[in-house]
Amino acid sequence: MQDPYHLENDKGVAGFDLTHMLSASWVYQFPFGRGKRFSTGNRATDYLVGNWKVNGILTLTSGLPYEVGIAGDIANTGMTGCCSGYYERLNVVGDVHNFTLSPENGLNRAAFAVPAPYTFGNLSRDALRADSFANLDFSILRDFPFTETKRFEFRADMFNLTNHPTWGIPSREFSDPNFGRIFGTRSTERQIQLSLKLYF
Repeated sequence: MQDPYHLENDKGVAGFDLTHMLSASWVYQFPFGRGKRFSTGNRATDYLVGNWKVNGILTLTSGLPYEVGIAGDIANTGMTGCCSGYYERLNVVGDVHNFTLSPENGLNRAAFAVPAPYTFGNLSRDALRADSFANLDFSILRDFPFTETKRFEFRADMFNLTNHPTWGIPSREFSDPNFGRIFGTRSTERQIQLSLKLYF
């Protein structure tokens, strides 16, 4: 809370708000092999080309909300920083959206300024958004039946298939030399796992 006498200035979305979220999943079995639409009629060939499946999960969300501020007691309220190392937010003096996102530039530094002594910053609570999240998990599966009721299943699971980074929230304290830089991601790097399962 920046100004305990004007709570209306501290209205904002929750720190975990994701305004937009899309999650789509699918499973597809290829129509090849014995008993399928495209059967060769040859048992060995059908066994070789049949029993393949793919599935995936696509997740897209808005970026996480955050704010930026300055350490110290500029407004002379006697309050000290907590949580993020500051209680006072910055003044917005430019276009906060005018920048090219990168680890070195998580925000437009020129769009912010320190409030004058004995005043509060005009930036709203959690008014900024970090990088939007995009992730695709994908799997390839193959069944190896060897009796009527028993089969092996081989699967290759790829998490974050495209290895697309979603940048995290930048450093938020104005007097920090690293203000505006990003040191982490909201996503994980691509991971691949192989497994074999017996169904009986």
